[in-house]
Amino acid sequence: MEVIVPENISDITLQQFQQYNKLIKNEGLEANELNKRLLSIFTNLKHKQIDKIKVTDYDSLLSDINTALNKDAEFKSTFTLDGIEFGFITNFDDITSKEWFDLNLYKADDISNYHKLMAIIFRPIISKDNFGNYKLETYNGTAKYSDKMKYTPMNIVNGALVFFSNLANELSNHIQKSITVQQKKETAH
Repeated sequence: MEVIVPENISDITLQQFQQYNKLIKNEGLEANELNKRLLSIFTNLKHKQIDKIKVTDYDSLLSDINTALNKDAEFKSTFTLDGIEFGFITNFDDITSKEWFDLNLYKADDISNYHKLMAIIFRPIISKDNFGNYKLETYNGTAKYSDKMKYTPMNIVNGALVFFSNLANELSNHIQKSITVQQKKETAH
């Protein structure tokens, strides 16, 4: 039997990661059942097939999956999924109020909503120039692409989350500096 095992985070889909996250939060599972379900998520093997795997292969598969989960891959601002090229929002200064409200609705601290977040910040590219600049499809909510986004490679998802985390930190630092400057001005008068 040939088993395909993820080698790094780019070989893991968002849907698999969401299933994994839900699984590790299930505190009632014994270790053996947890490991079988983990293998099932990342290899698409059925429980009956997993029961037939040699112990050395079983341990090796678990180790490989753990390594893949912890091995980053480079973020890309564009990727292709089911023949559709998606691009990351290029200018956050120009996002619409609907995009902003939806970004706040599907908070980044809830992994079960990551596919909806991805449907906001990655949309089909409708045109591209010779310099790599691109124009995205107009945002019309998450319904059209959120299910498709469940198959986004996790390196794309993680890269977007790191981008937002860095942006939030920069905004927080900027706001703090502005407040400090304003306080100094007020105490000087």
